[in-house]
Amino acid sequence: MFEDLGVKKQVFRQLDEIAKPGAILASNTSTLNLDKIAAYTKHPGDVIGMHFFSPAEVMKLLEVVRGEKTEKDMLATVMQLSKRIRKTAVVASVCDGLIGNRMIEQYIRQALFMLDEGALPP
Repeated sequence: MFEDLGVKKQVFRQLDEIAKPGAILASNTSTLNLDKIAAYTKHPGDVIGMHFFSPAEVMKLLEVVRGEKTEKDMLATVMQLSKRIRKTAVVASVCDGLIGNRMIEQYIRQALFMLDEGALPP
């Protein structure tokens, strides 16, 4: 679904109505606050982020985003699931840009500093 909080709100409210307590309510969001998405449900402890990198069938890294109210057993279940689907999972808290984007930001910043200092690509 689109990276739009209104869309996520609608979908997660509907999922919350039909999913049994303890069902994994996962979002692949990388730009929206997972805690806000969880607040639209009656079971915020069941909401977790699973950010797959593209192309998901090739990339091994999976960022598992633990929200403020994500239950410990939900986190453990998703970590086990990541092994079953052969992903390398890393746990992150809710933050701007998640881990991958935060790392690439540093590379880009340094490249821009180098350009500013006169370093030019060949």
